[in-house]
Amino acid sequence: MNHTRIAAEAIRFRISTIRRPLVSSETVDVEAMAAAAVTAAAPEVDQALRIVATAWQRAGFESEDLVRPWKGEQVDYFRGRPDLIDAIDVIVRGANGATAAA
Repeated sequence: MNHTRIAAEAIRFRISTIRRPLVSSETVDVEAMAAAAVTAAAPEVDQALRIVATAWQRAGFESEDLVRPWKGEQVDYFRGRPDLIDAIDVIVRGANGATAAA
């Protein structure tokens, strides 16, 4: 699996949980954020990506859907799991930190 694609979809999902007009995936460069998070190679981001991917598999979702926009049952599953939201927030913080450092 492509870590940048997983990070992008996780970030896109997280942005969708924040009320507009504060932020939306149309106003944020999700792909650049994901690339920054993964390229920085921070151990906490790597661990968060593993947590997200493992949870996805354990939930029984199709592997290839992890790198596509999440829908329906997938969104509900992640919204209902604060530990997964926390893991995704680590990815977002990693992206913000890497972007700020650049």
